[in-house]
Amino acid sequence: MTDRGRKPKGNDFPTWSWIVAALGLVLVVGSSGFLLYQAFAGDTSPPELVIETDAIMPSGRSYLALIRVTNRGGSAAAGLIIEGVLKDGPATVEASAISLDYVPSGSQRRAGLIFSRDPRRFDLQIQAKGYAEP
Repeated sequence: MTDRGRKPKGNDFPTWSWIVAALGLVLVVGSSGFLLYQAFAGDTSPPELVIETDAIMPSGRSYLALIRVTNRGGSAAAGLIIEGVLKDGPATVEASAISLDYVPSGSQRRAGLIFSRDPRRFDLQIQAKGYAEP
């Protein structure tokens, strides 16, 4: 006689099956709880963007200013526009701009501004010009 028609009993399932099921339940409940916490009590402050120059180097016939953007705020910034300006006293010598698609809260993005003149010979001023809420 075969066991095909018989219903499984409670202890027909191995112990490891229950352990995996419990672990899955813990992960689902924990993830849901974290998302609910972020939705209702998370930091919703605006983006706080800090821009630093990492390096300036020749790049072919131009110069590359490598920058790092850090978002210390509670919200993300989308479509962030960054402008770098080379100044010689009050005169603007050259400008370069870049757009970063998305800078999440608590993250860093790296980018480069390209200039035809050597930024090390001038006063390089870099600032965020604008962003949108995602």
